[in-house]
Amino acid sequence: MLTSGQKINYDKYRNSLMSMPAPILGNQLPDAHIDFAGMLRYAREKGVKVGDLSEEEKNRFITGDTVESLQKKVKDSIKHKSLMEWNASRE
Repeated sequence: MLTSGQKINYDKYRNSLMSMPAPILGNQLPDAHIDFAGMLRYAREKGVKVGDLSEEEKNRFITGDTVESLQKKVKDSIKHKSLMEWNASRE
C-alpha cells in the first residue's frame, strides 16, 4: 500500500466546517451586472485600490443595482450562520 504521507486532521477540518458561512443559493443572487475590468482600470488610473473608491464611483460600473443595495441583499440572503446549520435545515 502506498501513501503520500499526507494525513487529514479531521478535527481541524470539522471545526472549519462549523465556522464556515452558509452558501448563498443562485436564486438569492441579485440581478446586476458589474464591470469589474472597468472598475479596476479606473482605480488604477486614479492610483488607488478598488476598495478605496467611493460608493458613488463604484456605482458607475454597476448596472441594475447599487453597491449599497447589493451589500444589503447579500446580508439579508444569509439565513443560516454556518454551513452546519444550513445542512441541518435541509434534513
